[in-house]
Amino acid sequence: MRRTEKILSAVLCVLLLFVNTAILTPESDAAAKKTWAGAWSVSPVPTGYNIGGTRFQDFMLNSSCRTVIKTTLGGEKIRFKFSNRYGSSNLEIKKVRVARTSPLSDTAIIEGTSLPVTFGDMSGAIIPPGKTVYTDPVTMHVESFEKLTITVYYASFTPMSTGGLINAKSYIDPGDRTEAVSFYAQSPLTITSGAIVYNTTPFLCGAETYGKGNSCVVMFGDSTLANDSSYYLAEKFYISGMKNVGVLQQAIIGNELLHDRHGVTNISHLFGDSGLSRFTEDVLDQAGVKAIYVKIGLNDILHPRSKSLEGSSDIPSVDDIATGYRQLVSMAHEKGIKIYFFGRQEWKGYSRSFYGSADSDLVWTQEAEDVLVALNKWLRYSSPADGYIPVDALKDPDDPLQLRPEYTLDGAHLTPLGAQILIDLIPDHMLSTGKSLKSIRQYYAEGGADILNYTEEKLYTKLPPTTEATLAPTIDVSALMASTKAPTAAAPATAAPSQNQPATAPYVTALPPTAAIPSTTLLSITDAAGDEITEIFLVPIEDVPSTTAPVEIVEISDASPSAAALRQAPEERISGAALAGTIVISVITLGLATFLVIYLMNRKQQQD
Repeated sequence: MRRTEKILSAVLCVLLLFVNTAILTPESDAAAKKTWAGAWSVSPVPTGYNIGGTRFQDFMLNSSCRTVIKTTLGGEKIRFKFSNRYGSSNLEIKKVRVARTSPLSDTAIIEGTSLPVTFGDMSGAIIPPGKTVYTDPVTMHVESFEKLTITVYYASFTPMSTGGLINAKSYIDPGDRTEAVSFYAQSPLTITSGAIVYNTTPFLCGAETYGKGNSCVVMFGDSTLANDSSYYLAEKFYISGMKNVGVLQQAIIGNELLHDRHGVTNISHLFGDSGLSRFTEDVLDQAGVKAIYVKIGLNDILHPRSKSLEGSSDIPSVDDIATGYRQLVSMAHEKGIKIYFFGRQEWKGYSRSFYGSADSDLVWTQEAEDVLVALNKWLRYSSPADGYIPVDALKDPDDPLQLRPEYTLDGAHLTPLGAQILIDLIPDHMLSTGKSLKSIRQYYAEGGADILNYTEEKLYTKLPPTTEATLAPTIDVSALMASTKAPTAAAPATAAPSQNQPATAPYVTALPPTAAIPSTTLLSITDAAGDEITEIFLVPIEDVPSTTAPVEIVEISDASPSAAALRQAPEERISGAALAGTIVISVITLGLATFLVIYLMNRKQQQD
């Protein structure tokens, strides 16, 4: 009998030990639950060109836009975000589909993988000016670093008022091509600035995935982050075993912390809203954000000292910029998010010219350098941020006032090697808790390549062997559309709003599947010399009458990324406290049952 008592006592001790372990060292909520988190993003800007005080914008008419993105985070569901932030009229989306990108061509999809994307269970949506809308979740297994193709059909006249300039490629075809395996167009929409070509993405500005333990970090800044640095950081996480952390790229060329430059020059609106005004929508409102890495402020020093932007604002002092940094930190900490700052990097040797001019718009000066040095000193020793990341390793040892030649394209913007070095400069303790991360530079130096994950074969239909031969050949789209005519009339354009618009829409206007679509044609123009321009469809535009049939209004309670209905599926809504309580009650029940067995056996022994 005593042996039985010892065995039962041992079992009880093990159970109690399990309870203590479960309570004192619980699995983190992030690891225990499935959550939404950012997997891909771009910060939208007001697109188009200002010429003679008139805003010229690209447009689409009975056209499909195919955008190819590469995710940084996998999941079992995905949803997309469309923005009409700078539109002056409603954005009408007729149809959207998502598919896996063909390894044969970025303009083709893997046949059999195309899925419909809906808005409130309807095929399309009308997005009011200044608003951002999320699609319904699509049940689709996505791997980190997998390429996805999102094809959107725009039936009515659609000015391209809002778009991103990095992190994706977009192609335009005439007609509804949402289910086409391949596109006629083979050249992406682009904008060239100096030595760098930027890819234009109309309206699509985010993708989020739903999976176990998903979270993300954000790289927030200017053109010195408008490169592959976000993917290098995501790959660094991945090769170090942190495969449920996505990286969002919220960087804009020419962006400043304190000011925007809308309407100052023909293209200054492409610099976007100031970092302060866009920080909430572009960073804090993203799903699953755990940390922010900031590299912005150099343009606040350079732009007021350039010829093109001279006099467009007061020249900010070190204190002015530092005050802006404090505001970023305060906003992040209010949300419980860690925020870290890169140092301001050297830029001597960088110059830029506009419109092919031989004159330099910007010249290095010691006075500007002194401001940069003082700002770095403040960031290192006085900033309330959670950490400072010095970038001195990027300096040229032969001239510490400029970057090493192999690290820079033009004296300011980083090469792939420079971007890898930048990511490895982030200390491990600012990226993870108690984990040593592998060097992304070493990974590439040892022969590593871009991580391209494709889902297991059983989860999607592969291209049949004959598909490669049937892909559409390269077609001159401008020749295809040469016979079309421009609109007979167009209203004068007005500049896009310079103030950051509200991030979310309280409702979505959805297009019913039966909405009548007029028969229209795609339009094209050439420049004065007769050469084809990459970004076609330029017209001055303000409010164009809609040609779409009446639509049904669908009320949606909250389209923001904080909406509980979007963040978490109903079957996953058990809380951490409820789960812990269930475990404790179960173990206590087992303990009481064990005690009762021992008590009854003792009573029986006494009676015997």
